[in-house]
Amino acid sequence: MADEKNITPAVAADPAYDMAKKSQLHAKADAKNRIEIIRGREILTCGARKKKGPGFCKSQAGAGTQHPGYGRCKYCGGSNTGPKTPEGKAAVAGNARKHGFYSGALSPAEQEAYEEELATESMGLQHEIYMLKAKIRVYLVKWRKKWESFYNRKLAERYIKYQCQNPECGRTIVKGDLESKPGYCLNSNCHDKRLEPIDSWIANRTTEEAERYADAETRVWYSEGEGARSFYHAGSLEDRTLDRALNTLGRLIEKHARLNPDSGDDLLGQINAELRAASKGRVSISWGGEAQARQNPVETPKNGDS
Repeated sequence: MADEKNITPAVAADPAYDMAKKSQLHAKADAKNRIEIIRGREILTCGARKKKGPGFCKSQAGAGTQHPGYGRCKYCGGSNTGPKTPEGKAAVAGNARKHGFYSGALSPAEQEAYEEELATESMGLQHEIYMLKAKIRVYLVKWRKKWESFYNRKLAERYIKYQCQNPECGRTIVKGDLESKPGYCLNSNCHDKRLEPIDSWIANRTTEEAERYADAETRVWYSEGEGARSFYHAGSLEDRTLDRALNTLGRLIEKHARLNPDSGDDLLGQINAELRAASKGRVSISWGGEAQARQNPVETPKNGDS
């Protein structure tokens, strides 16, 4: 007769399985607790992954701790209360920033954004999610500020009238103050370099002109080989760097949702709200597939092509 202790678990090995059934065994059961059939009855077990070899701890949930019936057993850290003092909590909060996967690339601004998230969240996998989200948020805000700076400068642009100082010419040239100063007189019979501003007035640029200027100034050019060049607009849906980061963030959130099915949609909604705010409504992510449908950048003609 087979040993009843080695009977296959009542449910799949996925740690997020059947939370409703686990809650019937104990209201405080968590994602790691597992249901096992031992001596012919279903019990809630510790569920911590073994340090040596495959499998999970089959001790009764909370065995030997002050919370019998749920959580980890005493051998798997169930008696560990975690930091209780403000100093201890601050030290633990700094661990991911100092030693996490992205810590080497966190700028002071990104560290500040990430620590704002830590102040209100108790996180496991969420450390990586919020660290990457902090980097994306700072990246979006940085490029949005640059875009708005160029946009506002174009709206406030002035026309400047230059006059050739050659007594035999005196030709005038009008340029926007965001354009480079003309280097010489455009009169084919003069070409004198003595050009001085003599008047200026507001250019009254339209919002469409300001948008085109801001878009042009926030282009990022890259080579596609064999002389071909393309560009994307930084901080927009076609941004290659942003696209990769959003795909990674989407996968992390989806994995978190599998482990915590009750909070996955809430986390996705919260992060999307912050991404939309940082990008003025242009960026969000969804479950599965590509995070964004990136547009094909414009390709410039190769040398010799018409």
